[in-house]
Amino acid sequence: MMAILTGLLYLGLVVEPRTAVQAEHLPKPIIWAEPHSVIALHTPVIIWCQGSYEAQEYRLYKGSSVDPWDTQFPLETRNKAKFNTQYMTIAYAGIYKCYYKSDSGFSEHSDAMELVVTGAYGNPSLSVWPSPEVTSGVFIAFTCSSHIGFGRHILIQERKYHLLWILDSQYQDNHSFQATFVVDAVTHKHNGTFRCYGFFKNKPQVWSNSSDPLDLMVSDTKENSPTHTEDVKLHLHEQILMKTPSLHHQGHTVENLIRMLLAALVLVTIVMLLLEAWTF
Repeated sequence: MMAILTGLLYLGLVVEPRTAVQAEHLPKPIIWAEPHSVIALHTPVIIWCQGSYEAQEYRLYKGSSVDPWDTQFPLETRNKAKFNTQYMTIAYAGIYKCYYKSDSGFSEHSDAMELVVTGAYGNPSLSVWPSPEVTSGVFIAFTCSSHIGFGRHILIQERKYHLLWILDSQYQDNHSFQATFVVDAVTHKHNGTFRCYGFFKNKPQVWSNSSDPLDLMVSDTKENSPTHTEDVKLHLHEQILMKTPSLHHQGHTVENLIRMLLAALVLVTIVMLLLEAWTF
């Protein structure tokens, strides 16, 4: 009897860890947030985890915690589950992963998803140089500025969240903190509405209110057209011609002074010769 019990205990110790390891044939789950992963304070958000039809249970993890943030059973389709949050708060901001459990074992974790909350601090201001209306190919610079000491600022183009820039803030003489985002050559993909936010380095998923929206309009460029190039050359040539007379005038003035000095020297020499002849 003891031998059988020992055998069962051994079997349990061996089998249980295997049920907890990843099953290689299970597809890796996908995680995303709806309506988006950047959510305003006090608004609802749903985190989805999609895995396999074999899934029996989905688990959501936040940050580096070893304990599940939430656990849900799959929906009727069985290949996904939703984790519903009615009111987004600072506590929900962070990095999430999910995985699921089946008879075969556990899937691997999904890729990490960053869930950001906005509206935690006052809004910065956003401006663009030289103008919100530019031609394609020109250099522009967005400046995001705030009197709150944010460690970083982020610039986002609405509906194009893959186009975002993050920069460390720089302290200014007017007691503000700002970041300048440079675009060397704008194109039509930059047409649209931009906003910027500020956040502290120790809380990268907790952002300020949005700045007021800034609409950038990029039109077709004329910089490379032959007519425009000739106009630029003509303009530069005219500037040179405008400066040339003054240079010539300066040259003539110097020449006249030299001639006057030479004439005076000759006159002095003649006078000295006449005085010497008269003395003898």
